[in-house]
Amino acid sequence: MSPRPAATTPGRFQPPDVRRRQILTAVAELLLENGYDPLTVSRVAERAGVAKGTVYLYFDSKHALISALQAEMWERMLADPARLMDDPSLTWAGRLDGLVAAWIHDEVRHKELHHVLFHELGGGFEPMSEARELLTAMLRGGAEAGEFAIDDVELTADFLLHAYLGPCHHAPNTEESETKVAAGVQALFRRVVGASLD
Repeated sequence: MSPRPAATTPGRFQPPDVRRRQILTAVAELLLENGYDPLTVSRVAERAGVAKGTVYLYFDSKHALISALQAEMWERMLADPARLMDDPSLTWAGRLDGLVAAWIHDEVRHKELHHVLFHELGGGFEPMSEARELLTAMLRGGAEAGEFAIDDVELTADFLLHAYLGPCHHAPNTEESETKVAAGVQALFRRVVGASLD
């Protein structure tokens, strides 16, 4: 069997952000194909089409590669919902809907990678605190504005933060499925916080 070609065509000279992206793409592909244990810096370098030393310019260990991929996934999941917090045209329920849509989009589209990164690996990798802080701030803002009826903001945030994951794991990776799941979870979130279902 001939070796698989590199995931990208890196070229000799690439900007640091492009090179970093090539390396992390290689990590994601190898994790999905073989899991964590067989992952090595050498295999990542081969898949990315770079020298092993180049990988070490960006990441000093296998753990650092995984941590960077996890952080990138969470950054993607937090960036759009965080912007919703500053949008005065949205109600608090609208902000909550936007957060649900963003999280479900990423979970459904990348569920296999998310499962490997955050459930199979475990070991405290998952940086849930920022997601919890964002959701808590959103719920507190809605409660203070009188849009949400919540007795315990932090308990509700913890419940909702984990409750949306179940439907994502059972949803096929299709746009239709994602839309259906998002609408259902948005309605459930609104019920939990006592918001209007309009």
